[in-house]
Amino acid sequence: MFESTTNSDLEIARTHVRHGALAEAEQFYRRVANKQPEQVEALRFLANAALSRGEVSEAVTLLSHAVQVDRSNTWVLLELGVAYRSAQRMDEARSVFEAALESSHGTNTTARLLLANVYELDGRPEMALLQYFRAIIDAQTHGLWQNDSTTEPGLRQLVKHAMQYVDAGRHKLFDDALQPFRHGINVARLGRVDTALAVYLNERLATPADPHQRPTFLYVPDLGVTRFLDTSAFDWLCDWAARVVATCRVGTLDRCIGSTAQEDTTPALFSLTALTTTRIADASGEHQRSVPLYQRGIPQESIQSWPLGLRNLVDEAPLVRIPNYAPDVVVLDMPSGTTTSIRVGRTNAFCMIVVAFEGSAPLRVSVGGEAKQLHAGNALAFDPSFGFNYAASDGPARALVVEVWNPGISSLERDALTALTTSVVDFDSRLQDLA
Repeated sequence: MFESTTNSDLEIARTHVRHGALAEAEQFYRRVANKQPEQVEALRFLANAALSRGEVSEAVTLLSHAVQVDRSNTWVLLELGVAYRSAQRMDEARSVFEAALESSHGTNTTARLLLANVYELDGRPEMALLQYFRAIIDAQTHGLWQNDSTTEPGLRQLVKHAMQYVDAGRHKLFDDALQPFRHGINVARLGRVDTALAVYLNERLATPADPHQRPTFLYVPDLGVTRFLDTSAFDWLCDWAARVVATCRVGTLDRCIGSTAQEDTTPALFSLTALTTTRIADASGEHQRSVPLYQRGIPQESIQSWPLGLRNLVDEAPLVRIPNYAPDVVVLDMPSGTTTSIRVGRTNAFCMIVVAFEGSAPLRVSVGGEAKQLHAGNALAFDPSFGFNYAASDGPARALVVEVWNPGISSLERDALTALTTSVVDFDSRLQDLA
């Protein structure tokens, strides 16, 4: 008789909800809760009704009890977190949303969105920015939050706020990295860097003069559309390349390459490298090796296998020096008949220097559809933002490839781009850690 009466009251309450008679529904849900204090549905309805009237403490009490009854119910946790937030109890709200996020192994975008909102309200803008952006990325990856039709009605206002917050927050974060360089006449001299940032943030459309140019990270305007750069623009290169060739004779190359185990350079699914590198399948299907000495500015174990003279020369070169991002330095070892995959450079602010070792067969370097043959002992420079690859057709080819600044970038712009890129890398690394 007790269960029958409770079930009858529950069905009547649900019927009132379907008809929009919420006051009447609350009466019957209260009767259910009085008879069956563990009835989670009734506790949730009564808590939300109390919350709508501003009775925050009552809502917290009811939802806390509901959580004790059913600890696996994520929606109860989220509602409790919202109640804590309304009560300005931010530490409890954050703890509850973190628990909901952890129980979903980080996949509950609603929990992350609400957690970000708590960070914002609690005066912690950097954490709010990271959590908002991570929530947006994850939701849109699954086709959600693209527009009103793909966003739950109750979340639409907060999702729109999150997107505005992210746009403004990322702009301020990265622009702040440039502020130390904005003084006096330098403001005008940073115009190209400001444009590069605006393009990166999708605040401005990138319109390279040559459609083949498609950098995957930063596009700096007015650097020209020359695929192969004049090596005389690098006043250090001629002597440096000759010393590189002299340091690594054929026997030395054979020994070093033979002792270096192939390292896995596949980028993580969500990493700056994955976001800023494009690869097209190798058409030859044959084996070629790229022995990394530096990757994203980090020296690899393989560099220890190479002569100290070469290591010193690499360190002496005016490479791009950005922590955890650049330079990339590799030794190409290509058997005859092989062709590498096409890669698209991260930015036209960098260029690649290739030095063919002693005894190397001609190395065909193709950049944006234009090709040149590089012979042993010689060097060339090119803009990787056009897309590039290497081919060895007349015998084994070996070369050292290093990443340096485009000579069209001023020293002020180099410093500013270094600071900007460091800020972006740091932000994206912390964003990845939330995945």
